[in-house]
Amino acid sequence: IFCICLLIFHIQTSTSYSKKEVSTHNTRKDCWIIIKDKVYDVTPYVEEHPGGDAILNNAGGDSTEGFFGPQHGTRVFDIIEDFCIGKLED
Repeated sequence: IFCICLLIFHIQTSTSYSKKEVSTHNTRKDCWIIIKDKVYDVTPYVEEHPGGDAILNNAGGDSTEGFFGPQHGTRVFDIIEDFCIGKLED
């Protein structure tokens, strides 16, 4: 199990996306966001988001500032990692 987790982590962090590519994923049905230079596909979470459509405010862009706002409890830091698909290109 440990090896599988390491492999998944490696795949998630070794895939890079440009800001331009991320920007094309900006709808309710295809929602990617950037948080601290990591890319997340939060499409499956959009309908479950407790803040409603607020998650779409930065769809296809950088959500770092909103993510670290006072409205989020500490649980969100664990939840978000499940949606990580890679990192932002340098």
